[in-house]
Amino acid sequence: MYYFSLIFAVLFLPAALIVYQLLPQKYRYIALLVFNVIFFSYTGMRRFIYPLLAGGITFFAGLLLEYLFAKQKEKVKAEEDKENKKKIKKSYLIKTRTVMIVSIAALVLLILHVKYTDFFIENINSIAQKMGNDHRIPLKEFVLPLGISFYTLQSIGYIVDVYWRKITAEKNFLKVLTYITFFPTIMEGPIVSFLEVKEDLFSGKGIVFDNVYSGYIRLLYGCMKKLVIADRLNPAVKYLFTEIGETNGTEVACAAVLFTVMEYMDFSGSIDMVIGVAKMFGIKLPENFKQPFFAKNATEFWRRWHVTLGVWLKTYIFYPVSMSGLVRKFSKFAKEKKLNNHFKNMVVSAISLLPVWLINGLWHGPSWTYISYGIYYFIVIMLELIFEPLGDLILEKLKTTRENPVVTVIRVLKNWIVIFLGEIVFRVSNMFGAVVMYRKFFTEPGRVFSNGAFLNWGINGVDYVIALIFLLVVLAVDIWKEKNKGELLSDRIMLCPAYLRVAAVLFLAVSILILGLYGPGFLEVDLIYANF
Repeated sequence: MYYFSLIFAVLFLPAALIVYQLLPQKYRYIALLVFNVIFFSYTGMRRFIYPLLAGGITFFAGLLLEYLFAKQKEKVKAEEDKENKKKIKKSYLIKTRTVMIVSIAALVLLILHVKYTDFFIENINSIAQKMGNDHRIPLKEFVLPLGISFYTLQSIGYIVDVYWRKITAEKNFLKVLTYITFFPTIMEGPIVSFLEVKEDLFSGKGIVFDNVYSGYIRLLYGCMKKLVIADRLNPAVKYLFTEIGETNGTEVACAAVLFTVMEYMDFSGSIDMVIGVAKMFGIKLPENFKQPFFAKNATEFWRRWHVTLGVWLKTYIFYPVSMSGLVRKFSKFAKEKKLNNHFKNMVVSAISLLPVWLINGLWHGPSWTYISYGIYYFIVIMLELIFEPLGDLILEKLKTTRENPVVTVIRVLKNWIVIFLGEIVFRVSNMFGAVVMYRKFFTEPGRVFSNGAFLNWGINGVDYVIALIFLLVVLAVDIWKEKNKGELLSDRIMLCPAYLRVAAVLFLAVSILILGLYGPGFLEVDLIYANF
């Protein structure tokens, strides 16, 4: 069941809102949990065992950490000798750290078992075959449980936050399970911390008409992005990435651009739906996109694209690594040897960023293409950091700054090239396909528009026109948000007269009903990030 499906919009969501409102305030989170389970049931109830296990590990790890903190405090308070107090603290530090590491390892092993077992087997078989061993280990072919990549990160974040004492462990298992299986976020995120949603999720605030209306506007806007634009471009993208051997360099460039647009419309559209649905229940979720194509470099792009994944990686990977003993030792060594400060910063950045981008690639899926995608951005960002002083020197010689409009446009366009090239390796099915496409891009230019080849990609001229018109609508909304510092147009619409609010809903609803690709005769296109 997808957020844009008829059964979700007409049956599931209204039923959830009604049941939620009818229950007493303190039990409303139970309604959310019940509908979380029903949502899961569409993929097979047996797979609910995975979030149940993850929830159990998360819950008991939190309780055990709280128990150890309390015991430490009690023993330290009762002890008068300073040296003994230090020994007690050190002993409990080891215990709490062990609990954190073991519980995180259990969560990681769970996702490795389900999501990456076949990846490891395939690579072992490939190595064995190259060494002359024809014995092949059979693949397990596990069906990927819904949302495991998302709730695993949330569970790990929860345990680390309890360990860091940013939050107090939740004493109610059902609340922890509600948090990690919240049906709007389970398929595509955003990845939210317990602290961010705890109050809204469990306060049981009643349904408010303005929240429902504004949420439906956001839901419809996301459906429009998905059904009118992304799904309309899907046949062309599928053709171009399937018929790699038949394409020329210009078609490869078109493939990269079309897939990037399709992915953005699909992913940001699904997040619009998710945030809109959550808002109907009075639950505020963090934005996951902040006009990423206005970014002027790769670092800024990832601060604007899949924001919550970036925040998670920064909080739980980048910062711990950058404060690790290895980094401190190198910094001390660099200071003693009086190494160049820029060189020192580059080494520290490389040490801290490499695990971030390896995990980013692996998180997307068990494939060398995704791992390469992560390494691609690691290399790009390191090159940007390395050459940043040179760029500043050139701007100084030209007597201009980064804020110059012409410089800004050049930087944005340069970053688009970086993005489009990266999306090729993200979309291809294997690394051989990526190599072929890159070779064609740089060595085999060809015609696409003058000979009408673009009309043979599975969509016609009308489809291109419709997609372009609605892309301009999305662009206008993004420009408005950029100029208004992220203010949501759906919130501004709620301040408008009633006829304008009705007009906004009618425009989106009619666009989806008339131009959306759904129903008999159309192939339902999966949400891209639901597969991760």
